[in-house]
Amino acid sequence: MEERILNLLKKHALSRKVILEFFSSTFETNKALDNLINKGEIVYHNHKFYLPYMLNLVKGKITSIKDRFSFASIENQEDGYISNYNLNGAFIDDEVYLRREYSNGYEAYEVVSIIKRGRKQIIGEVVFKKGLYTLITKDLASKDVEFVVNHSEVSLFDGYIVRGVIAKETKTRVYIDVVSIIGHKNDPGVDIERIIRSHDADIEFPLEVREQLKSIPSKLETEDYENREDFRSRLIVTIDGEDAKDFDDAVEVERTPNGYLVGVHIADVAHYVKEGSPLDKEALSRGTSIYVTDRVVPMLPVELSNGICSLNPNVDRLVTSCIFEVDNFGNVINSRITKGVINSKARLTYTYVNKLFKHQLDKNEHISFEVDQMLFILNEVARKIRKRRIRLGSIELESTELKFVCDENNHPIDIIKRKQDEAEELIEDLMICANEVVSQTIENLKVPFAYRIHEQPKSKKIDMFMLISTHLGYRPNFSSLNVTPKELSDHLSQIEDRSKKEILSMILLRSLSKAKYSEQNLGHYGLASESYCHFTSPIRRYPDLLVHRLIDRYLISNDVSVNNELEDKVRFICENSSIKERRALSIEREVIDLESAKYMLDKVGNIYSGMINGMNSNGMFVELQNGINGFIDFETLEDDFYVYNETLMCAIGRRRNNKFSLGDEVKILVEKVDIETYEITFTLINHNKTTKIVSKKEVRKVKRGKKHGRY
Repeated sequence: MEERILNLLKKHALSRKVILEFFSSTFETNKALDNLINKGEIVYHNHKFYLPYMLNLVKGKITSIKDRFSFASIENQEDGYISNYNLNGAFIDDEVYLRREYSNGYEAYEVVSIIKRGRKQIIGEVVFKKGLYTLITKDLASKDVEFVVNHSEVSLFDGYIVRGVIAKETKTRVYIDVVSIIGHKNDPGVDIERIIRSHDADIEFPLEVREQLKSIPSKLETEDYENREDFRSRLIVTIDGEDAKDFDDAVEVERTPNGYLVGVHIADVAHYVKEGSPLDKEALSRGTSIYVTDRVVPMLPVELSNGICSLNPNVDRLVTSCIFEVDNFGNVINSRITKGVINSKARLTYTYVNKLFKHQLDKNEHISFEVDQMLFILNEVARKIRKRRIRLGSIELESTELKFVCDENNHPIDIIKRKQDEAEELIEDLMICANEVVSQTIENLKVPFAYRIHEQPKSKKIDMFMLISTHLGYRPNFSSLNVTPKELSDHLSQIEDRSKKEILSMILLRSLSKAKYSEQNLGHYGLASESYCHFTSPIRRYPDLLVHRLIDRYLISNDVSVNNELEDKVRFICENSSIKERRALSIEREVIDLESAKYMLDKVGNIYSGMINGMNSNGMFVELQNGINGFIDFETLEDDFYVYNETLMCAIGRRRNNKFSLGDEVKILVEKVDIETYEITFTLINHNKTTKIVSKKEVRKVKRGKKHGRY
């Protein structure tokens, strides 16, 4: 039926009434039309059905909705600009058909058809107005769309955060059936849960998953040890953060005549999460664990992630092990991948290992002489692996992670700026090396695989980076068309001014492509790696779980047969995992913005020092020393009329030529904090590169004085 409809539409666009006349079954025809629309193979526009090419349409996905305009991602193109007038009822994350148009000489797009709604559920705050209960949603749709709550069996009150589904919709009004009440917006934790659910991420595990957990053992059975290498007598440890509950990687090392023999042992999650099971389907749907201030939304239930799959100390655990020998120059000279069983001898923290390396441990804090000695050897080999990677051109970007310390009501009371120290770098180096070994091993077999890729950056963005770098006093000597990661890495390494290095690291990070998963190996630009994958975190990332299954198939079972079904499966999982990773990042960033606003709420009127780390046509972004970011509107700068120079990323006053540049240190006053929008607004106090800032009142006084000859 669907094929017949497609053939019919190849000749002419037709209305539903005309199409129904060609077929005997109205029900089957309508069903086929709906299926074709849902698959994006036909478009319903102006009361007729079209094939997409007839209207010169492209597929896109709505990625951002602002007050007056929106953006859609379009494959192999720059993001498309859409006036909200042309959204035509599309919401965030919707898959849509777009038509290119031109407005005032600029390229823009119009949503012609919605292929598929991106959100299964609608999350919003209940507000009673004009005799109706409506929902306030955050950046879900344009402001002219009203969400009206249908009659509910449950009593609703202003301020309730609810979860609902769409019952009916018009272009400007959407009717919602309430499914559940999350809580009142002022209840502890509700604000974060609202963000998580607003991105269509599930928190609770479904009943069928809970039922399957009953059959998962809490300890190893006799048959689990069969056909596995026994590593239980070896000195193997885990090294994680203080608050970690699941441990999916353990490490060991010993010296060899050629250098070092390193063992990276990863939890064998694939042994317990069988393909196609309820656990597997739910893990695939989630794609990754989500880490926010007051909770972890895990990919796998805690019974697995903190239990039988976690490499807890002093218990036997199943692993997939990557054993590789490293020479004194950081090169992997041989390797093997095997199934094993380990018994971790210690659960170490980054704090312990860092204090050990800095010789800051008290005598009674040491776990054992053998463990400490092995840690020093691990650090030796990790440093050599890192040096080799840097020699090849791996880009080392400085980044800071904010951790909020909260009180019993989940209100942030302190901020910790977490930077990588030697212990964190040690584990990162060993994991990167293991990921490369696994990827290169499987790639040599020429079989379908899930690679972690990072493509060459677009020359347009590198051009901007080069301009800003030159403006800050560091002229690059490479071409934006074919710049290598080593050239970028060498350029950053020559910058001695720490503040300028941080600024350029941030701008370079924004200039680089986003890493993603792919069935095609396109290399990892940022790591200067020709072949890379994710293997080391199967508890919290689905691509790692897939890689473990492919290892079992190709290396353990020696099955290197290839078929279309396997290729399609790998391709789908790569695409799905990339989407779910972006969703998790969006949630985590939004929670950071929320917690930043909550932390600064009682600090309105306080004065801080900060650094300008971004600009746009409206103003400047300033990062405080505690890591919080805020915005200064140019209109609040009363000493001059400032114009943003996009090429140089600086603001120049038209009258006095005062200038603000990236990296400038400024003193600000916290002017306003908006908890609803997470916006933090600053006012400039002074700046060491400008003349004294005077008020408008003082300017008028001076002008009057000049007029009457007083000056």
